Amino acid sequence: MEDEFKIRKLEARVGNLERQVRFLLQVNGLDLSALREAPDDELLKYYQDVVQLLGLRGEQFAPEIMQVWGELLCQISEYELTRLQEIVEYDHTWEPFYQLCKKMMTALRQRRGFAKDTVLKNLYALLDKARKNLRDSAVIMIKNYPQELPQVAKVLLKDGPLAI
Repeated sequence: MEDEFKIRKLEARVGNLERQVRFLLQVNGLDLSALREAPDDELLKYYQDVVQLLGLRGEQFAPEIMQVWGELLCQISEYELTRLQEIVEYDHTWEPFYQLCKKMMTALRQRRGFAKDTVLKNLYALLDKARKNLRDSAVIMIKNYPQELPQVAKVLLKDGPLAI
């Protein structure tokens, strides 16, 4: 009977620790991607949507659309990008996501009233966080798969502050 109570206490402690870790990861922006368990066809759909969105002009991006994509882009990691490699048969699957993020950031900066609009500035900060996340994943992917590097990849590998 005493062993059963020890096990219950340990289970309760582990459950509490798991909840605390999950909370801390989420607060610090390090939570696991919602895409981690996504089926391949869902990942492929996101990839196709990104490629299609790259064809739009910057002014065609509504802030609400950028918000949704910014949150999604913050969650993409090299794990999802590696899964996409097999699906689309291309090593640098990070590239369209990164380009879309930059395009949305540029579109925001060019909006009339951007400098005074707190909502747009917060959205820009979200996209900048997504860009940094994608850049970190891209650098890992580039180092792991250096064949056929796109030009933007060569810039990402340079030391020092980046203009992209």
